[in-house]
Amino acid sequence: MRRVAKAAPLIAALASAVPLAAQTTQVGGGILYQNYSFDEVDAASVESISLTAFPFSGLVQFNPRISLSVAGTYAQGQLVDPERGEFDISGLTDTQIALNVAGRGGATSVSAIVLLPTGLDNQTLDESRVAGAVASELLPFAISNWGTGGGAGVSMSTAHAVGGLGVGVSASYLVRREFTPVQDLTFAYRPGNVLRVAAAIDGTLGAATKGALRATYYRHEDDAADDANLFRAGNRLEFLGSLGFPVGARSTGLIYGIWHSREQGQFLSSEGTLAPQDLLLGGGGIRSRVGSWILQPRLEGRLFRREDGIEQGYDVGVGIDAEIPAGATTWVPSIRAHIGNMEVREGVETGFSGLELGLALRFGGSS
Repeated sequence: MRRVAKAAPLIAALASAVPLAAQTTQVGGGILYQNYSFDEVDAASVESISLTAFPFSGLVQFNPRISLSVAGTYAQGQLVDPERGEFDISGLTDTQIALNVAGRGGATSVSAIVLLPTGLDNQTLDESRVAGAVASELLPFAISNWGTGGGAGVSMSTAHAVGGLGVGVSASYLVRREFTPVQDLTFAYRPGNVLRVAAAIDGTLGAATKGALRATYYRHEDDAADDANLFRAGNRLEFLGSLGFPVGARSTGLIYGIWHSREQGQFLSSEGTLAPQDLLLGGGGIRSRVGSWILQPRLEGRLFRREDGIEQGYDVGVGIDAEIPAGATTWVPSIRAHIGNMEVREGVETGFSGLELGLALRFGGSS
């Protein structure tokens, strides 16, 4: 059975329950098409993978301290097998709703988060093959799944000035729901709850250059099948560094780097393991104002490594975004090209190329 929960009535009910004046509403949406084609079709057992995503978001700002946001995506995926033909999957992902309450001065905030289980339940084996390909750590698809059963949690953050630096910490805890991911499974699956703790620091270097550092720790509890421990996903560490600087009179530049490391996963019901993984991301770009437009050429890259050598490789992308104001609406077209290499298994590699085309719309007003 496929479940499509309708979030709009719930948002409207929550909004009407808070009788505050001067509400501000912002909404956005768009379309993004991504396609990756493989050079060695026989080695990859895949000719191409494509995704068309329709993200949507909304924000109701009741007053400077209280806001309600919603975000989700409708997505269509397709995998072309050189021998068996096309496999497709389509539907909503889980939809996130967050009620945020900021403290006086805005330095501290608390958010209540609900993940509505609007994603696909009971995928067929063919659909799950497409979903698994889109979930690849190497290929930067816009989504990573078509639903994980939903959940609920809380997030807290605080930020303060310490000397000439900004220092912030945040933490969140997400409790996951039980669901049946694939048709004909005889058990119900529940992903492990997730604790995230992060600390960040930023400041000005020299006259106009700004730097930031962030460290994040993720602790994943054991996945379960029919309430019995099934898999220990492995905890993760992530470090991010960025540097922003002026480029001439009307432009700013940004460079960044991210290292995301995941411990070995362990199947608790058998001797099986999932090899440790490391994902390195880096890139940069320039944001320039040209008349009323803003142009942002970008260069991005990622390097994915696993100890067992499966599906590891690299990807390099180059492209440009634009922000085009039109009254109360901002149009954001984008285009990117990708090239890379994937080691499908030990000693077997294939090159690949990719193309992304996107258009986002941002608009809002007050009521």
